[in-house]
Amino acid sequence: MANDTQDKQFFNLHASGIGYLNRVRWVETNNRSGGRRAEPFLSCAINALRGSSDSPQYTYFDLKVVGEDAIQVISDLEEAVNAERKVIVAFRAADLYVHTYERRKRDGRNGQRSDEMETASLIKARLLLITSAKVDGELVYKREEPEEGDAGGVDDAGAEPGDAGDGGNTDTDQPQEANPAEPPQRREPANQRPQGQHHAGDRGQGQRSRGGERGSDRREERQHQGRDQRGDTRSDRYARN
Repeated sequence: MANDTQDKQFFNLHASGIGYLNRVRWVETNNRSGGRRAEPFLSCAINALRGSSDSPQYTYFDLKVVGEDAIQVISDLEEAVNAERKVIVAFRAADLYVHTYERRKRDGRNGQRSDEMETASLIKARLLLITSAKVDGELVYKREEPEEGDAGGVDDAGAEPGDAGDGGNTDTDQPQEANPAEPPQRREPANQRPQGQHHAGDRGQGQRSRGGERGSDRREERQHQGRDQRGDTRSDRYARN
């Protein structure tokens, strides 16, 4: 049994373009099945331009307006469309599919509908947003650019292929723990070092102290010799007298 709580994934099909807006209307749904009646929805048609700007061709879109901002913009443009003013919009649509239907064929001489039927087709889609609109060449609406990280306020309720799961996160490396720095070695006083362990500076100081002691002994010896010589001289002087 399938897990009913599993999230469903959807594939999006988007199209963006520029075209002439017409046939703005609110559509009342027919309750043919006898169930709950659906709410009316806003609909419009756009003849999208394609090809060279010198000689463009047209692709006909029949659109259900679903974006919150798009509903407001199309509603504001309805009066200009009904007045047969030239309304050009830049748009974005989703969930495109081809719809075929039967219609009365037009007479090639006068353009009137004849009794002969023909098969026609158009593209149906959901209108997500309007990015700009001009009425008779004058800019009347321009959508503000969304802030970074903002999807533009349009919920497509879909996911691109490959978006399921953990998002492709393959980073499994663990952070490396830094080795703590070794503390600097501290010189211990000479009187606290183990016996037999001396620092080079201590040896130098010992050599200097021993050298100083030997020098002082020599000076004392010379002083004694001098006093003895002076004593002998005085003794000889007394003996002669």
